[in-house]
Amino acid sequence: MNAASNPYYVGKAKSPVNAQLSVKAQELQYKNDEKFQKAPPIMPHELEQITATLGNTFVSLAELQRMLENIKQNDTVDEKYVSQLQDKIDRINNLILELPEELAKLSL
Repeated sequence: MNAASNPYYVGKAKSPVNAQLSVKAQELQYKNDEKFQKAPPIMPHELEQITATLGNTFVSLAELQRMLENIKQNDTVDEKYVSQLQDKIDRINNLILELPEELAKLSL
């Protein structure tokens, strides 16, 4: 049986050294090739759960914001205190919106 008819034959291996490129150019070429061999960055399972939990927290705070807006309509409640609570919730929501960018830095 010759090599070409062997089902496991994949052909001759190409020389990893390109005589036309300098050592620096070859290194650069291999670094560029390496980019295409890496898997896309993904988050570990726990980080995906954190992102989902942050989303749920954001939605819950938005519902709380709506409830406070309804309370503000009541004449017996001091509007100033409700506004302070709403400002704090807004700050928390803004911090929550910044967290996914920080979590993305932890991706593999």
